[in-house]
Amino acid sequence: MRMEILWWVYRLCGLRVLKGLVGIISFFIAMGARGGRASSRKYKQILNGYERRHNRKISRFSSLSHIRAFACSMVDKMSAICDGKTPIQFKIKEDSDWKSLQKILSTGGGAFFMCSHLGNIEALCAIPNAADKKMHAFMNVGQNSVFRDFIEKHAKYKNTVIHPTESIDVAMAGEMYDALKVGELVMMAADRISPNAPGKVIKSTLLGAGCQLPLGVFRFARACDCPIFAVANMNVGGAKYKLFVKQISGTNPDKMATEYLEFLQDLVLQYPKQWFNFFDFFDATNGATEQDGK
Repeated sequence: MRMEILWWVYRLCGLRVLKGLVGIISFFIAMGARGGRASSRKYKQILNGYERRHNRKISRFSSLSHIRAFACSMVDKMSAICDGKTPIQFKIKEDSDWKSLQKILSTGGGAFFMCSHLGNIEALCAIPNAADKKMHAFMNVGQNSVFRDFIEKHAKYKNTVIHPTESIDVAMAGEMYDALKVGELVMMAADRISPNAPGKVIKSTLLGAGCQLPLGVFRFARACDCPIFAVANMNVGGAKYKLFVKQISGTNPDKMATEYLEFLQDLVLQYPKQWFNFFDFFDATNGATEQDGK
C-alpha cells in the first residue's frame, strides 16, 4: 500500500516532489531504524579508518543522510523500472571490460552478472540491448516481498524473471546453464550470505576489515561456464547514473571474490554514501583484517 501511494505521488507530481517527500519520511524511518543507524556508523568508522591509513580525503556524512540516500535510490528504482518516461539519465564507463560485455550483448551471448547492494543495480535496464534480453534475477523474496510485488505489477520491462534464492538446486542450475547458452542473462547479489547456507562463505576483506561472501554464488557463476561480470550502477549527481562493469577472470571462488571485492572497494571509495548494506557486513572475527599503518 505504501509503495502504491508513492507511485501515485510520482505519477501526479513527478520525481523531484517525490524525492522531497521521501526525504522527510526517511528522517522518521531513520529514527526508528536503530540497527540501520548502527550499521551505517560502523561502516563509516571502517571507511574513515581506511581513508586515514591511505592518506585519502575523509568522507563526512551522517547515518541520517546515508539512509536518506538509500531512500532516494528506491525512488530512482521505481522511476527507472516502472516508468517509460523516466527522466533518469545514464552513462557507461566505456573501458575494455564494458566493450567485452557490449560485444556479448550485441551478438546474442549470455552473461552472468554479480551485483551488490552498492548503488542502484535495479536500473540495469539502462544497458543498451540488455532490456530486450531475458534476465533471470535471484532475490531473497521473503526479505523483499513488498518491493518485488510492486515491481511485478508495474514494471515496464517484462523480460525479467525473479527467482527466489531458496529455489537454487541442481535443477535450477541446469535451467540457468541452458538459459545462458541461448543468450539470456543471470544476476545474483554476491555480497550477502544466504540464510540457507550461513556456513558456506569466503572470508576476505573490504576496506581493510574482515567480511564474508556467499561461496555458493561464486561456485554457481563459474559452473555456468559463461562470461562473468561484476556490475554496479552509481548515482553521479541528481538523476544521473553511471554504469561500471568488471569482467571476472578468476578460475576459483577465492580469486573471483578478490576481483569482486576490488571492484566494490574502488567504487565505495568514489561513492561512499551509496553503500546500502544496512546490516553488520563487516566482522573482524571472521576474516583477515588490515593492520593499522599498512
